Amino acid sequence: MIAERFLGLVLGLGALAATLPVLAQQAATAPVSIPGEQQTPGGPGIAKGLLLVHEGRVFMAPCRDRSYLNVDDASVGRAVLGALKDFGLAPGRNLYAELLAVQRGGSLEVSGINFVHITARCMRESKDTGEWRAVGLQADWEAMAGGGTLRIDRIGEAEAYAIDGEIERDGETVRIAGAGTTLTVAPGICRLADGSMMAGWRASLLLANGEALQGCAWER
Repeated sequence: MIAERFLGLVLGLGALAATLPVLAQQAATAPVSIPGEQQTPGGPGIAKGLLLVHEGRVFMAPCRDRSYLNVDDASVGRAVLGALKDFGLAPGRNLYAELLAVQRGGSLEVSGINFVHITARCMRESKDTGEWRAVGLQADWEAMAGGGTLRIDRIGEAEAYAIDGEIERDGETVRIAGAGTTLTVAPGICRLADGSMMAGWRASLLLANGEALQGCAWER
């Protein structure tokens, strides 16, 4: 089932720690790993880690790092933290998150959301070469784009199929098209129907037979 494979993709190697230490007296001294291509010098990358709330402040514990970074919301209207709290971030309820961010000293200045999951575990590193991944709102389809290929998998079909298609960008909108099939990814908060995942991108998949499917997407 696609839903089972999707959860297997999301859930990582285990929780970052069984019990997190008190944060009030800790300072982040190690730099956070922010993978991903930076568009401009000092521009945002994707910070990955565990989000938690302590004494009214939001912190990120980066994956495979024992430091803690204070999260500062630099988005318009503090929309990032608003969306995270609306999704469930609260004292005692941690989330795994991938945020568009720049590290400044011991703080993480966030400007957008890439991917968030309710299970507070880091994703396992994937060996595939995909640049974008999308999943249907009902987890009934998934797609991966990258390396000149758009791969699509649907419930009820024995195998996925791959289409040759180049990634095109029009401002912040991304399109991957080939053989009459197009995956379009545009900025916008998106949640799966079961409430398990939130992404910062909305996906539209137009199949060669004219069927249009909606979902959520995130950058790899």
